[in-house]
Amino acid sequence: MSRIRIVEGTTTIYTKGNHYMYSEGNITFNAQGFINETAESYSYGDPIEAPPLRLDDRIVYVNGHFYNKDGAFEGKIDEPDFEGSVDDVYVCDGKSTQKNKNGDDFVTYNNTKILKENNINITHDKFINNSYLIWHEASLTGNKDTALWIAHTVNNALNSKYKRGKNTFNELFKTGYSSVKESDKIKTIPVTSNAENHCFARSAMISVLSGQNDPTSDSYFWDGLDFFTRSGELDHPKFKQYKSVTIIKKHLDLAIDFWNVDSNKAKVNRNAIINSIFSKEEYRLKNVADGSILNENGVFSGARTNSQNNSVVHESLKSTGFKSGTMFWTTF
Repeated sequence: MSRIRIVEGTTTIYTKGNHYMYSEGNITFNAQGFINETAESYSYGDPIEAPPLRLDDRIVYVNGHFYNKDGAFEGKIDEPDFEGSVDDVYVCDGKSTQKNKNGDDFVTYNNTKILKENNINITHDKFINNSYLIWHEASLTGNKDTALWIAHTVNNALNSKYKRGKNTFNELFKTGYSSVKESDKIKTIPVTSNAENHCFARSAMISVLSGQNDPTSDSYFWDGLDFFTRSGELDHPKFKQYKSVTIIKKHLDLAIDFWNVDSNKAKVNRNAIINSIFSKEEYRLKNVADGSILNENGVFSGARTNSQNNSVVHESLKSTGFKSGTMFWTTF
């Protein structure tokens, strides 16, 4: 902690006993006039050894639900004489046991930070609902990176023209922005679960609410296996909504390799068949039903003719990454 003291006038310090000043760094005196020191004797270069530095952590008694940075639930507090609400959510570095003035043990949560959205404390109900939606969108094939990218992608959309008039994570997720079924959009991850993928989802939500850097290169949308398995070459809605869809070759190759693993596909749709236009082999521009595709010079690109000729459609889509079953997109 730093402290700056500005005095407009004169500061006088009287010490009846000895006066000591210790610093682990430098001590600087800077006067616009002169520095006047008077003493019976002076000693330089042989200072008195500083006493051991002791900084006692201040224990703040607050109510709330506590999670560590990895998304694991640590516990909750709901005491009538504590500050705050049990509905508040905190991230912490774990918990430890302390002794109170009576010598009794009690649990404290270390280095806590309250989680806020738009400078308002997020409620625990919203937190566990958002976390569930992240987990659901990450799918059964998702991992920690998938969850993290989904959470930050939603946050990017909230801070862009794609926010659909909504101001919170939960509000945007409850619109058509997310393909989760309406009946599932009210579900939550219970505090009793510290399953790995549940923790990944909570940790991703904590990352967003803590203001951590976006790893997604400004992604706004995502797609799973369904994008690659339509029977028609350009049948997926993305090809209708955008003038063109571009996939960087390394992202496409990762997707093809991932979905060619039967155990990965079986978690979503065992019988799904990858459309042949999505190939690791490059090919030149060619016409397909209602459009054209190419796969060369490190990119795949597909465009529907009617989308290209539609004045309402004015943006194109480009891949930003593929994370364990999910392709992420930005616009240009």
